[in-house]
Amino acid sequence: MEMNELAILSKKYLAGAASDEEKDRLLQWYNAYDEQSLTARLTVAETETEAAMEQRMRHRLIAATAPASRVVPMQRRKGWRVAAAVLLLVTAGASFYVWQPGKKQVLAEKAATIMPGSDKATLTLADGTVVNLDSAGTGVLTVQGNSKVEKTTHGQIVYKNEEATASAVAYNVLRTPRGGQYKITLPDGTDVWLNASSSISYPTAFTGKERTVSITGEAYFEVAGDVESPFTVKVNNMEVLVLGTHFNINAYADESTINTTLLEGAVLVKTSSAMRHLNPGQQAKATPAGDGIIKVGRVDVNSAIAWKNGYFSFEEADIPTVMRQLSRWYNIEVKYSDKIPGETFTGEIGRSLTQEQLLKVLSQAKINFKVEEGRRIIIYP
Repeated sequence: MEMNELAILSKKYLAGAASDEEKDRLLQWYNAYDEQSLTARLTVAETETEAAMEQRMRHRLIAATAPASRVVPMQRRKGWRVAAAVLLLVTAGASFYVWQPGKKQVLAEKAATIMPGSDKATLTLADGTVVNLDSAGTGVLTVQGNSKVEKTTHGQIVYKNEEATASAVAYNVLRTPRGGQYKITLPDGTDVWLNASSSISYPTAFTGKERTVSITGEAYFEVAGDVESPFTVKVNNMEVLVLGTHFNINAYADESTINTTLLEGAVLVKTSSAMRHLNPGQQAKATPAGDGIIKVGRVDVNSAIAWKNGYFSFEEADIPTVMRQLSRWYNIEVKYSDKIPGETFTGEIGRSLTQEQLLKVLSQAKINFKVEEGRRIIIYP
């Protein structure tokens, strides 16, 4: 990045006026800036205060963008937790890492083939045919009734319909494996992003007065508005009813709750025993079986959809919560040898980290672990 561009981006970032793309550019530069010495210094900076970290970052920006006599105020970044923490910067993630450290040492590591997830999924057609989408070519994949199923040059699935009748409608299922994600545009124009180890079942055409799909795992929806035809998402015994809105549902079987987070519009979360309306910025937590609502409250919506935007986001998350997300995306097995460590984690991790960088994050977090048989990580107390 040239100095002129860096100076402009820094000024906008510190003023809170930078776009997401501009923030990414600045963070990529910052994470790559003298990484070796920075990492070495921060490895022992367990008691570094937030003020000290901001002072160091301000000096780094000043040194790169302005004369020594100029002072550029550094604004506090919302959501940082740095007291008694270790900060690790990794170039590929374009993010800041903050882990509440213990006093543990990392055990010997064995090389493994661990790669981040990518766009891959299978499409099961109405006749049972399974199409491997990551190896399928672009263009029309199949024609089902009045619906054409196309794979775009960007790798997503799009349904294009002629006039459909109820008798011509069939059901398809899109599934992502561990280590996979995929985007699909449904027949009504609704965009759906599937996270790893997830699925969505849907008709090849929406007819009548309702649009209904079913999911497992996690999915983010941008629903095409149609006041004459409400959109319903079914998961376990729960339903989310909408007209046109943006929301995320996390319904993994190994999580303690089913979380529905609303970004735009309005939704109605309905179980067999309760019904609640959500406003933007709210999240409903339901029982794992989807038969009751535990609570509704305000949350950081950006954290809820971080996976869709290319990173993990944690807020005082315990180690099992962190490792469940990592295990799905990296398709790794996580085991605990004894008592689970009690540390918590707050921060962001890029989903493009390589194996070496992923293990480096665990090491800098001072987690006792070792890698066995390629894709198994054993965590020790």
